[in-house]
Amino acid sequence: MKKLFILLTIALPLTFVACGDDDDTPRPNISNDNINKNLGGVDKTVERIEMPHLNSRYDYICHSTSDGTVNYAMEYDKANLQARWVAYTYDNKTAQKNYSSRTDAWAPEPFYNKQKQYQVATGTFPGYNRGHIVGSAERYYSYEANAQTFYMSNMSPMLGNFNSVYWGVIEDMVRKDWGYNVNNTKSEFYKGTLYVVKGGYIDPCNKRTIDVYNTLGDKVKMAVPNSFWIACLYVSESGVGRGIAFWLDHKDYKNQSDSYLAKLKRDAAISIDELEKRTGIDFFCNLGDKVEEHIEAKCEPTSWPGL
Repeated sequence: MKKLFILLTIALPLTFVACGDDDDTPRPNISNDNINKNLGGVDKTVERIEMPHLNSRYDYICHSTSDGTVNYAMEYDKANLQARWVAYTYDNKTAQKNYSSRTDAWAPEPFYNKQKQYQVATGTFPGYNRGHIVGSAERYYSYEANAQTFYMSNMSPMLGNFNSVYWGVIEDMVRKDWGYNVNNTKSEFYKGTLYVVKGGYIDPCNKRTIDVYNTLGDKVKMAVPNSFWIACLYVSESGVGRGIAFWLDHKDYKNQSDSYLAKLKRDAAISIDELEKRTGIDFFCNLGDKVEEHIEAKCEPTSWPGL
């Protein structure tokens, strides 16, 4: 991680590419000041590239495997019983496929072992799927990593067809065409790192809830997101970066044809700047400010395979 951070702070101002930017001229005089970065203190994981700017209203939770590898992190909204965002990477380790099936290791969020009122029980969601935010299929580098994706804090109520079809085609593209290809010698993503942040947006003016149970047996209200989103930052081995984001309203689109799904993916693509406006989240804040601004400003889908 330290080595990659050096590449971002030194190499990117010289040769970075922003989605949709036609000017690839080297910029050796760009400042790499960063006034909005996370300050790690005791927990240095908040300084990682994939982490958005933290909000003290929410709990920061980071799940690592027993060998110390950061699996994914999140900000958890206890009022809505939802992750505000989850963040993770695909690099040469986390994009490995050493374990090839779902663990189905459903479990409450262990961060709240002493605050059980915030632990959602493992039962089903009435009328909705238990939709992974970090997908099970996105964490196959170990049994332990996959099992951690089944914590209930990583679940969001999703309509069945939305989860498996419409949102699924976007998730599949990010995972298969980009994420896992960091280990594919024939791919343009080879030896790079893909940083991913995902979540659901809860509209305060049109808030929906369902009744679920916590581990104390109490019935509690869980918010149902109105939309789901993804932000992606890819950094090549040489330090060249590009970004893209997606936003999709949470509904059944009632058309599963290949042509419709291909158009749906393209239409869902937006810039990271636009996603920040819609969510109020400052993504990739640990990049230098000028680099962050350049990468997040525009999006050109044709520069991303699968779109």
